[in-house]
Amino acid sequence: MKNSRRALLAVGSVAALATATWWWLRPPEPSPPPRIPEPPPKKKNPTDAVGRLRRVIEPLRAGGRTQVTYRDGSSEELESYRRWVAAELGRVTRGTQPKLPAPSGFRRLPLEDFGQVLAEKIEDRRGAGALVLRAGPARPLLIEVPHSFFDEGTLDIGLSAFVSSGARALLLNTVHRYGASGAPPPVDADGKKQDSPYDVAHAEASFFLSAHAACVDGLAGLEVVQLHGFADAAVPSADLVLSAAGSRADPVPPARALERALGIRVAVYPTQIRMLGGTLNRQAHYSIAAGSPFLHAEMSRSLRDGLIADPDRMLRFSEALLGSGP
Repeated sequence: MKNSRRALLAVGSVAALATATWWWLRPPEPSPPPRIPEPPPKKKNPTDAVGRLRRVIEPLRAGGRTQVTYRDGSSEELESYRRWVAAELGRVTRGTQPKLPAPSGFRRLPLEDFGQVLAEKIEDRRGAGALVLRAGPARPLLIEVPHSFFDEGTLDIGLSAFVSSGARALLLNTVHRYGASGAPPPVDADGKKQDSPYDVAHAEASFFLSAHAACVDGLAGLEVVQLHGFADAAVPSADLVLSAAGSRADPVPPARALERALGIRVAVYPTQIRMLGGTLNRQAHYSIAAGSPFLHAEMSRSLRDGLIADPDRMLRFSEALLGSGP
C-alpha cells in the first residue's frame, strides 16, 4: 500500500514538474500588431479658404470699376431687399427656411465651407453689393468693405478677416465709389468734394445700408468693423486710425493689441487724431441709433500692401483687430 502511494506521489511530482517546465519553456504568444494612431484631422488652410471665397466674389464685382452703371433702389426695392436679408439671416442662424423669395434681380448662392452669398443676378447688376453669410455657429460680427475698388487692398484684408475670425457676415460693395468713370465728383464753391451717389458709406439710402440695417436689427450683440484706406501722405504719423465714429465701441483695446502684435503706429480718434473718424458714415449712424458698436478702421497704403504680402502678418492683424475666432 505504501509503495502504491509512493508511486502515485512520484507520478504527480513528475507531472507537476513537466507542467512547470512547459509553462516556462512555452513559446511566447504572438504580440498584437502595434496600434497606429489615427492622424489628427487636417486643418483647412485659411489661405485656401480665402481663395475659394474670392473665386465666388470676383464675378460679382466684375466690371464694377469701369462698366457697371450704379442704380439707386426705390424705397420699395430697398425695403423688399431688407426683408429678404432678414429672412436669410434666419436660415443661417437658426436653420429655418425663409418664406420670402429673392427680390427681383437678386439671388442666393450656396457657398462651400461658409454658407451662402446674397448677390445680384449677373444680368441685372446695378452695384447693389454682396453679402456673405456664414451658416451655423459664428461670432456676432459683421465686417464691411464699402470701397473695395478705391481703397485698394481692403477687399483682401476683409476676406482674410472674415475667414479667420469666424464672423457671421461680410458685406462689400460691387461698384466703384465714383461710378463707372472712376472720376471723383465735383467740388463746391469752397473746394469741398461733393458726396458721390455711388459711395455706399455716405449715400443716404442704398442696398448696402439696407443689408447693414437688417444685420444690426436681426443679430443680437452684433459688432461692426468697417475697413477703409488712406494715402500714406495723408497721415504721415500713423499707419492706422481707429474710431468708434460716435458709437459705443471702444477703439483703445484693439489699437493697443495692434501695436503689440505688429509694431505699427495706431492713432485713436478723436483723442490722438482729429481726422478720418468716420463720423459722417451712414452705417455708423444706423448703428449709433440702434445702440450697437461700430468700429471704423482706416489703414495706410503701406500697411495694406504689407499685410497682403505676408499671410502670417495678415492673420496677426485680424486677430489683434477683431480678437480670436470661435
